[in-house]
Amino acid sequence: MSVVASSVSVNVLGIGLIVLGLVLLVVTLGFWRAAVEDPEVLAPLEVMADRAYARADDAKRLALLNQVRPDGAEPVVHHAAPPVLTREPLSEPERPFDDPYDHSDDAVDVLPSAPSIIDPLLNQRQENQ
Repeated sequence: MSVVASSVSVNVLGIGLIVLGLVLLVVTLGFWRAAVEDPEVLAPLEVMADRAYARADDAKRLALLNQVRPDGAEPVVHHAAPPVLTREPLSEPERPFDDPYDHSDDAVDVLPSAPSIIDPLLNQRQENQ
């Protein structure tokens, strides 16, 4: 009797999981159909977020923007983008090392600054050249 009861519970559980899967499928398809596509007007924003746009000169940027303009829209002649995009970090000058600790009581002398190349083999190679 216990074999029959366990097989019935396994069958009920299996049917329940199949029904749950079908419900999730219907809900997913409903969400996909309800999703609203981006308007064509927002296409230039996608282009502006691209690396090719950030590295291009002004003429190429205008061409990239005009390629994605909606039908019937006038082409962009100039745009109000900043002259330097901050998408890629600018290099900053190297700051001098400032040691905040007092080393007067240390057992080892502390060098005021570390050498530019720490590997001695690289130092030898540069001296030989």
